[in-house]
Amino acid sequence: MVDDAREVVVRVQRGLRLLATVIMAPLCLGILLAVVDAARAGDPGVPLGRSGWTGYVVVGWAVSGLLLVAMAGSLLVLWRTEVRVGPWTVIRRTVFARRETGLQDLRRVVLRGPTTSSPTGPRPAAVLLVDKDGRTAAALRPTETGFTEALAVVHGWTQRRPDLVRDEDTAALLRAVGPRTPA
Repeated sequence: MVDDAREVVVRVQRGLRLLATVIMAPLCLGILLAVVDAARAGDPGVPLGRSGWTGYVVVGWAVSGLLLVAMAGSLLVLWRTEVRVGPWTVIRRTVFARRETGLQDLRRVVLRGPTTSSPTGPRPAAVLLVDKDGRTAAALRPTETGFTEALAVVHGWTQRRPDLVRDEDTAALLRAVGPRTPA
C-alpha cells in the first residue's frame, strides 16, 4: 500500500550541481577578489587596469556585477530547488518559497512531451502535477534524481484518484512504473 511509502525527493542530479559549482564558484571568487583589490587600492579601475571611474570601468563593473548575481543566483537555485513527493502531498521548495499541495487539491497528472520552443531553450519531457487552480504544483523530469520513485508514488495517487489521469500517454507511463511498495 502506498500509504506507508516514505517521501521521495526529486532534484537536479548531484553531478550537475557539483559541476556547476566547480565552474561558477571560482569565477564568483575572482570577481569578489577584484572588488577587494579595488577597495584596498581605493580606486575602482585597478582590477581593470585603469584609473578612476571611466566609461570602461563602469561597463566592466556592471558586467561583473551582473555575472556575479547571475552565477550566484544560479548556484543557489540549483542547490535549493527540490520537489518532495509524499503519500498524501507534494512540496515544491525553491530558494524563497515553499509550496505544499495535498492530494485532494490536485486536479490532474499529465505527461508533457519535450518541446523545442521556450524562452530558455528546449524543455525536456516532464510529468506535471496540476493543482485545482490550473497551476503546476510540481514538474517531475526524467533527468532528475528520484524521478522513477516519485512516479511510483504518483501512480499510487492515481489508484486512489483515477480522475487525475485523463490521457492514455500519462496512464501508460504510470502503468509502466507501477505503484511504489513500502520500504
